[in-house]
Amino acid sequence: MIITGRVTGTGNLTKLMASHDNIPSRFPEGRPLDQDKGTWWILHCKPNREWKLARFLLNHEISYYLPIYERKTRIGYFRRERITPTPLFRGYICFALDRKAHHLLYETHDFVRLIEVTDQDRFVRELELVSRAIETGQELFVMPGIKKGRRVQITSGPLKGAEGIVVGRSKKGQFAITVEMFNRTVIVNVDPFTNLELA
Repeated sequence: MIITGRVTGTGNLTKLMASHDNIPSRFPEGRPLDQDKGTWWILHCKPNREWKLARFLLNHEISYYLPIYERKTRIGYFRRERITPTPLFRGYICFALDRKAHHLLYETHDFVRLIEVTDQDRFVRELELVSRAIETGQELFVMPGIKKGRRVQITSGPLKGAEGIVVGRSKKGQFAITVEMFNRTVIVNVDPFTNLELA
């Protein structure tokens, strides 16, 4: 099965902190995303500037979240596995800063534009679910667009409390998280015996 969804329970922000040159994926580390609700924006980065912008925000003590997953690739003759911390949404980084302080951002030239988050509640719910999916340690991949289908709720496992939409079936259970602001769907493997209820 493939499900697209958003979190409906309260849940806690995952504390997974992947890094690149000691740059945390969340700053301040451990701060719940909903504590910055109302001030979230998105930076549309220039190519391959996500880490550089994260360091800029960190150095200026600006709250941000850069979802990171462990990208696995096979290299060399012996096909050794290499794990690389990689931004989940290439080209974007989320930050929380009052509009009156946005002038601080123009000290850097590593972004193309600012994107306003109009539905703060939905944005935070979706990011919280992305964070929980990353914490499961399961393989992730991102698809363009927003999936549609029958709405259900997960009632067991690490993603318990998430509401989603069944859009297909396969031997390997999959859960797809939609993030509307990025027009992306994140798919994560889940136990095929995960309990579901119609929402």
